[in-house]
Amino acid sequence: MGHIYDKEFIQRELPMTKQEIRAISVAKLQLQDNSILIDVGAGTGTIGIEAATYLRNGKVFAIEKEEKGIETLKENIQKFRLDNIEVLVGRAPEVIPNIEYDRMFIGGSTGSMKSILEHFLKYSKSDARIVINAITLETLADATKLLKELNFKNIEVVNVVVSRGKNIGPYTMMYGENPIYIITANKEETE
Repeated sequence: MGHIYDKEFIQRELPMTKQEIRAISVAKLQLQDNSILIDVGAGTGTIGIEAATYLRNGKVFAIEKEEKGIETLKENIQKFRLDNIEVLVGRAPEVIPNIEYDRMFIGGSTGSMKSILEHFLKYSKSDARIVINAITLETLADATKLLKELNFKNIEVVNVVVSRGKNIGPYTMMYGENPIYIITANKEETE
């Protein structure tokens, strides 16, 4: 199925990761056909759902604690008829299954970043990869500091700013979205 447009998702109160940011974030995950992805702070499910469409033999565990997000998340999963994505209600890392997985995406961590990263180090495969989306400078600083302290490898930070064209009479004006930091790291050194 591949890339999904924003308008295809059901969206209510929770903010949604916009499609250009999703495209880069999912690409940075470097999903394998059989990857097991833990989607932390899944929100309306946009990242997890898009990722699930690439996983013919893999699975996504979508973790979300906000009641208002869960409904929308489940509706979106139904809409795209995906049977390889499971919703886990609660906070991470408490509800992350203690299984071997190889990919993690963090869209929101509500102050639990360190314990989530520790779960990743304990349970993920040696070739595991993590992608974190940070909107605030504090999250960016916390995440990069923790990744270094916990000895993650190949740490990369990309700042992405997307502007969208809107028609104003005969002209097209560009309106900026919030800049996003996309942080990528590996458990072990990669080539």
